[in-house]
Amino acid sequence: MSNNSSSCIVDHVPIAAVAAAKSAVYLVIFFISTLGNVLIIVVVAKNQRLRSATINRLIVSMAVADLLTSIFNMTVEISIYTKQATGQRFVWFKGPGSGFLCKIIPFIQGVSLASSVLTLTAIAVNRFFAVFFPLKMSDLSYPLTSIVIGLIWLVSVAIASPLLYAQKVIEEDCGVQCIEQWSPAFNGDTSPKIYTLMLLISLYVIPVFVITVLYTAIVRKVWKRQVPGNIIAPNRLVELLTKKRVLRMLITIVVVFALCWLPYYAYLFLNFLLLSPPHQIARVNVMFVGLFLGHANSAINPCIYVIFNKEYRSGFIGVNRTLLSTLNQASRVPLTYLNQSSLRRTQPPTEEIAMRDP
Repeated sequence: MSNNSSSCIVDHVPIAAVAAAKSAVYLVIFFISTLGNVLIIVVVAKNQRLRSATINRLIVSMAVADLLTSIFNMTVEISIYTKQATGQRFVWFKGPGSGFLCKIIPFIQGVSLASSVLTLTAIAVNRFFAVFFPLKMSDLSYPLTSIVIGLIWLVSVAIASPLLYAQKVIEEDCGVQCIEQWSPAFNGDTSPKIYTLMLLISLYVIPVFVITVLYTAIVRKVWKRQVPGNIIAPNRLVELLTKKRVLRMLITIVVVFALCWLPYYAYLFLNFLLLSPPHQIARVNVMFVGLFLGHANSAINPCIYVIFNKEYRSGFIGVNRTLLSTLNQASRVPLTYLNQSSLRRTQPPTEEIAMRDP
């Protein structure tokens, strides 16, 4: 996200206990997000029924974006707070690749966030057409999904691409820093604010508004479909109940997203309007809470899928059983070998043993 403030401005370094606590909570959501989103991808890839559904292909795309958030966003925060916990200041490294990583890491951070938001919007649009125009969607949804996913990632790359220019490695008094600096090509004071406002509108205000309108229409349509007194065929009733469960899951995902990112975007908006910025300590704490909640959204999403969807829940259990079985078999190999070795030492050698052992 857009942030042109240098870390050298921060004279206040958190005490070790606070920094260690921040690093610890980030480690927790990093583990949950990484494991959960990897399992989502594996479950859909192994399940033909899940893989053939348009909605699940979009969910996998969002899981990939959340996984990128874990790898490129959360690990940076963990590194920063771990260094602060040991009394060190986080500085960028020198040498080959420092400039490239300074640009590519924030760029991927921006791409992952934009992709998540746009995928949520695409899911809402997909559900809207599936409810209001089911016959057309049955013929067009699957081939269009690949195109839509490709467009989502292309647009996300375009939204984050200004960071490839703005992110620079700068030598300052406190050491080498990777910061956002828009000059000399752009105005160093107004450009970051304009870009931040653009992100606020395009990645939060407009998507949340569009998704809210679409799901409001969908809910009214689905919940009013069964008129009191009318008899619905059992297969249609099952289909209706399934759609309601899926709809509850998707609405929960959107509400959680809006709530998780609201503090951060509210801070950006207020910081954009305020003539005098807040105290640096308050600013750092508010930024931490906002970013942490936003990043935690990537860990919450897989939990929502498991809670609301039986197939994902069964898939998670199946994958975990397979992993535990594999680990159990691997752990038994040395034990079996040791038992065989022990038998060789304690029992008279048989012909078979004699043939194997010189």
